[in-house]
Amino acid sequence: MVSITKAKIFNEEIIKMTKRAFGEAVELQEITELTGGFYNTAYMISFKDGQKAVLKVSPLKALKVMRYEKNLMETEVFVLDKMHSMKGVPVPRVLYYDRSGEITDNEFLFMEFLYGVPLNKVREELTEDQYNMISSNLAEITKKINGVEGEYFGYISQENKRFTTWFEAFFCMIKELLDDAQDAGVLLPFENNKLYSMINKQREVLNQVKKPLLVHKDLWEGNILINPKTLEITGILDCERAIFGDALLEPICGFLWENKSFMNTYIGREMLNRDENIRFVLYKIYIDLISVIECTFRQYPDENADKWSRLQLDEALQKLVTL
Repeated sequence: MVSITKAKIFNEEIIKMTKRAFGEAVELQEITELTGGFYNTAYMISFKDGQKAVLKVSPLKALKVMRYEKNLMETEVFVLDKMHSMKGVPVPRVLYYDRSGEITDNEFLFMEFLYGVPLNKVREELTEDQYNMISSNLAEITKKINGVEGEYFGYISQENKRFTTWFEAFFCMIKELLDDAQDAGVLLPFENNKLYSMINKQREVLNQVKKPLLVHKDLWEGNILINPKTLEITGILDCERAIFGDALLEPICGFLWENKSFMNTYIGREMLNRDENIRFVLYKIYIDLISVIECTFRQYPDENADKWSRLQLDEALQKLVTL
């Protein structure tokens, strides 16, 4: 995926990073860029002894990113370390993390290589029963992730954006997006104060969420690795956007709400109650706002991405008005 956040790293720098992480004696066999991500740059590092690792490199610190994207690599390391100790949650082990700026201005980390193919790459080859099985297994893994309870609502690696209530945290998340839109000159189909008023109206509904739970917040099919032979889920990737909040964010941010097998296993039913449905629509507005605004920040070349995102946002806003 083409995005200005994906830093161009030359092989000479990658070799220096690798020797910093694994020692001067390490011998590289091959360096392969992994092109599937949207934010960080990633490489497969193959060693002469047959071992492999994945290198992730953050955007340049000087690059202007959206407010919620600050310190994402720090968040990913925190979450991967926490998840790796959990039975039945297949995430890569962090092998090395460097934010010193001594080799490059970018933060970087090495993590364990996990065998598997992204679910979105084989989706069309699966039968309905196979896909439903994978979806149900994903829901079970997601519930384990959400079983981690935090001490605050909000961002993991931005201490000034942690709150005692979910309403405060979510309101901050929305406000930051609208501030990002203003900074980038992104025109939105509403006045900011009108959206603030609509969210404030649902303060009590949001504050029904009493426990801050760990939310991966990016469980789309491209971040799910499966064994193409056994259909076992072998990897859950890209934990960098995780927060402590409402677990109902997971099916929204993972585009899983229409996946009946996932929803039946995840919440035990296909249908949401009224208050859950209100939160669902609010979270849909949140993810659609991100989609619209990041088109400008990332300078995506495909104009259809912006058109589709704006259509989704309009539909969610109209639905909120009717609730």
